[in-house]
Amino acid sequence: MTCRVLVFDDELVVHTDFLAHLDADFVYRANADDAVADVEAVRPDIVLMDFSMNAKRSGADAVQILREHYGYDRLPIVAISSDTRLNRKMCMVGATVGIAKMALPVAFDQIVVGVCRRGDATG
Repeated sequence: MTCRVLVFDDELVVHTDFLAHLDADFVYRANADDAVADVEAVRPDIVLMDFSMNAKRSGADAVQILREHYGYDRLPIVAISSDTRLNRKMCMVGATVGIAKMALPVAFDQIVVGVCRRGDATG
């Protein structure tokens, strides 16, 4: 099974090599203004969400909207800001876990592979 990962990050959308070593199908969005529609279209196994994007909606706003739409069991969301304080904000509104984006790249491997092996897909 190939894990489908939806990444909301205005930096990683142009630096796709950051996660290219993972055996996963990555879909990138520069912002989360249409997060629910993007999740419906992509049907990811996991979402990686940055806090700060050049957009109307912050990552925390998008996480909250996704949680209202999908609940907590159907969609793992990983907060991936470089600022751990912003990750905590996203976790407070429903992100599953927060990871410092640039400081812990190995953690992406562990989380993405772990979620996909368990089969925690959105359906």
